[in-house]
Amino acid sequence: MTSPQRRRDPASRSTPRLTKAERKRQLLAHAKELFVTQGYQATTTEKIAQAAGVSEPVLYRHFANKKALFLEVLEEIRAATLQRWNAETASLTDPLAKLHAIADMYLGSTREHAVEFRIMHRTLVETDDEEIVALLRAFYLDSEALLAKIIAEGQQAGVFRRSLDPRIGAWEMIRAALAYTLTLPLGIPLFAEENYIPQAIDCLLHCLLKTDV
Repeated sequence: MTSPQRRRDPASRSTPRLTKAERKRQLLAHAKELFVTQGYQATTTEKIAQAAGVSEPVLYRHFANKKALFLEVLEEIRAATLQRWNAETASLTDPLAKLHAIADMYLGSTREHAVEFRIMHRTLVETDDEEIVALLRAFYLDSEALLAKIIAEGQQAGVFRRSLDPRIGAWEMIRAALAYTLTLPLGIPLFAEENYIPQAIDCLLHCLLKTDV
């Protein structure tokens, strides 16, 4: 006679365990929310584990420490952002259209990717950790390289004025985008108007247009 099988909790049968990749994505998602609401310094591995419904030892199976997790969050944001920009401009040949597309993606998608952008911008003023600063610097230098390359193409095509250093044009775009994202949480009424983003982009790019040869 066999011993009766132990009854299993129905809930445990209906909720399958997450795979390693799924658990890692879950931890990253909860970490993003905490990093943007509480900042890097105030966020702890204990808080991240609690938010994800796991123990700290489970978190440490995926990440060596909080900084390792944070660096992966930043790298994921960096890679995804640059991939979007490159993918959306790959089929465009007009340099001005490329810059319009990137500016529209950044300003228009800021609400969609608000958590990601706020993490990066808050970190700019919150931490002086060399590894974190280096990763942020790499993202903005990558952005500079992409934008400057497009501006240089426009100069060669006679679309943009040649007296402008393409790197300066790139950084003016980056600074304008940073200012917009940092002030977006303030609920500025103008930002909600239907024609604000198109006019803002036109204003931003007007300084690049050809006025000399």
